[in-house]
Amino acid sequence: MQGWSSEKEQIIRFKAIANSADFSNKRVLDLGCGLGELYDYLSQDKHLAFYLGIDQHWPFLKRAKKRIGSAQCRFRLADISRTPLPELDIIIASGSLNYQSRQTDYLERMITRMYTATKEVVIFNLLNKDVFLKPTLLKAYDKNDVLSFCHTLTPKVRVIDDYSTGDFTIVLEKS
Repeated sequence: MQGWSSEKEQIIRFKAIANSADFSNKRVLDLGCGLGELYDYLSQDKHLAFYLGIDQHWPFLKRAKKRIGSAQCRFRLADISRTPLPELDIIIASGSLNYQSRQTDYLERMITRMYTATKEVVIFNLLNKDVFLKPTLLKAYDKNDVLSFCHTLTPKVRVIDDYSTGDFTIVLEKS
């Protein structure tokens, strides 16, 4: 596992995601799926109906496709900020929204796109601005600002921030 800082940290994030929604017989979209390791984690004890991972890094997808041979698991090469998002039950972005963007409203646009496309739940995690004061390639966010924006989309918003000091997970449920 590659993870953001270590395999242990990645497992902690995946556990927070896995415990935040009911994945049984759900169709899952993983934006910025990398090597497909979230699929590996979820498929250990969650019975997914379908998993689609989208990433713009072909070498990662090539390795994921070679490694995972499940009929209910697919991968697509695309830029997550531009490709149309399929309407699936659960949409996840684990780490993929932390990259710097020239677009000042990038995060808000992505959250809105994910929420519009999901049938049930959006789950994403972000770096915590209180911990990562001056990231370079990555961008950290103020949890309260993100929560305020999410509340403009739905009152059903939860934050999970007890698993790591470096980031937080937001869960938006469709009304």
